Amino acid sequence: MLAVRALDGLGFSKILTAGTYFLKKYRRDLNDLNVFPVPDGDTGNNLYLTARAAMLAAARVRDRSLSAVAAEAAQAALLGARGNSGVIAAQMLRGFAQAVRGRTEIATTELAPALQRAVDESRTALVTPVEGTIVSVAAAAAWEAAACAQHESDFYRAGEAIVRAANSALERTPDQLAVLREAGVVDAGGAGLVYFLEAILRFGRSPKERVTAYPRQANRMRPFSVQQDVSTNKFCTEFVLTETAIGSQHLRDHLIAHGDSLLVAGEPPMLRVHIHTDVPHVVQSIAGAHGTIDRLKIDDMQRQHDVLLAERSKRAFSFLAIVPGAGFDRLARELGAEETIVAGADEVTAGEIVREIDRCLGDVVVVLPSDARELRAAQNAAASSGKHVIVATTTDVASALAILVENGGRTESGPIPSLEDLEQTAARVRTATVALAGDASLERALGDAAVRLGADTGGLLTLYYGGTQREREVERIAQALRERLPKVEIEWFFGGQRTSEYVVAFER
Repeated sequence: MLAVRALDGLGFSKILTAGTYFLKKYRRDLNDLNVFPVPDGDTGNNLYLTARAAMLAAARVRDRSLSAVAAEAAQAALLGARGNSGVIAAQMLRGFAQAVRGRTEIATTELAPALQRAVDESRTALVTPVEGTIVSVAAAAAWEAAACAQHESDFYRAGEAIVRAANSALERTPDQLAVLREAGVVDAGGAGLVYFLEAILRFGRSPKERVTAYPRQANRMRPFSVQQDVSTNKFCTEFVLTETAIGSQHLRDHLIAHGDSLLVAGEPPMLRVHIHTDVPHVVQSIAGAHGTIDRLKIDDMQRQHDVLLAERSKRAFSFLAIVPGAGFDRLARELGAEETIVAGADEVTAGEIVREIDRCLGDVVVVLPSDARELRAAQNAAASSGKHVIVATTTDVASALAILVENGGRTESGPIPSLEDLEQTAARVRTATVALAGDASLERALGDAAVRLGADTGGLLTLYYGGTQREREVERIAQALRERLPKVEIEWFFGGQRTSEYVVAFER
């Protein structure tokens, strides 16, 4: 592969797409590593959803300058940030965007200052930066980038050294934080950053090798085998403060006495706040005096931790997904479905669905159908089941997967999504199916379908292939679609459906 000597807006958008893919792929491993600052098992979910927000925003403007793409990604990450790690990651993106402001592209010599600015900005969001976390790993990456800039002009070669340095820093995190050493794990946020950086190499140099060279797996019960007290400052409170004139430092000064793990990221007129507190109503009142509170989320971390300590049979709720193929079955389970039904040639009956509902460990079961007939059968099954069943009104598998992406990591600790929440999530995805028909070109049919979905304006296009398709042909078609639709990011997965060659999903 040719050397890459400049990073522009398109390249940065591709970086976010690759990194987000790895965070999705390994988010459960990251959840299992999560013991700091609170052992609530959601770091992987939080990093993934934060990166995903940045990726979608960048994809919409990927044909613009690096400065413009980085700014859009940073703003979206700030709005979509989840948890402690997500807010820190959003602040890193903000620092990077500030460093490349006004630049169409940068060379490797300018990468280190941009990464260092990202680290510096993440530290400013923290009241007391702690070594042995994602910030330490990012600092090691920035340091190595500075060393590489003196002799390496190829971003991929520099990237290989940066990933090695970040991974070495990650290995040292248990020596820096006693809670990690006691649990026998590395820092979850730092591991997420290593995965994100590594994905850039896997998608660029070796697009077929989409697995990590640095597997991080924890014994699922070991990190939570000892009761840890989360009874003080147990409510993880997050919100966006808009229409505000107060600076981040001044708001931190107002809030610091009311909790811990405080982060205030961004700058007026919009700040992202994260705090662990016993008085979320007081925090809201103080912040609300300086602007408008939006996207408020309050989680009981003691409850989340207790669920993680409990037997595996304890779940807040379960997902049952009805899918049209073996590939979709694997994807659904990776994304959090506890049970699945792979629909064959015959219709799925209400009786089959009831049996699988009974197999689920949760007292509340969310059923995700993939077509209209399955929806009717699921509604009939819900009426005859002894459990509390919520049937999402999904009539295509891509919408069902979108719900799992958003909620699949919460089945152990909640909260339980409402039917309205499920419908809003599904509505963000536009879908189509493409089947063989006479002499029609699949490539052209896919392109036409993508345009009808709005992909020509930019966003994320996902191809789920089945029928007679093979991955080599999918790669060729994906490349042709990139040439026809230069504003869209494209990814593909094996779905295994027999009734069509492709299921197409588009998100903006």
